[in-house]
Amino acid sequence: MVLALAAAAACADPTLPDRSEIDAVIARLEPIQQLTFATGFEYCGYLGQTRDRQLVFTTMQRGGHDGCTPIMPDEDVEMIASMHTHGTYDPGVPAEFPSVIDLESDRREGVNGYVATPGGRLWYIDSKVMVAVQLCGPGCLPQDPAFRPGDDGEIAARYSLAELAALEARE
Repeated sequence: MVLALAAAAACADPTLPDRSEIDAVIARLEPIQQLTFATGFEYCGYLGQTRDRQLVFTTMQRGGHDGCTPIMPDEDVEMIASMHTHGTYDPGVPAEFPSVIDLESDRREGVNGYVATPGGRLWYIDSKVMVAVQLCGPGCLPQDPAFRPGDDGEIAARYSLAELAALEARE
């Protein structure tokens, strides 16, 4: 199943969000990144849209050291995307790109996704084509003071599901 989805996605281009959505997500994730680094936990939530087309965020929920389960938005809010931090910097844990689980979870929920990394990158997941695109590089969001560039190797601007699976297989 994963290989079939990956093969189909390899040919498809992601549909990127508009700049106002990206700016809203960055503004929301900036303080959450700081909270992540202070507590050592991941945080997660959703970006949604009200009936009158206003962007809204759910309360960001504290997760564990390597995962998080967000609270579902109210019924009158249409979910657009999941959002989560990838926790604090750990040289033994590749966290500067989304995981296969990140893409698969968003697809299952029928939403796209945003992932903030310890190095301050922001990724966008298009769950229809199963592609992750780096919206902005290191330091775009607050960066864990312990972060060391290069520990996760060279980071591409975009990854398909198959490429992420190959990266994870090397770890």
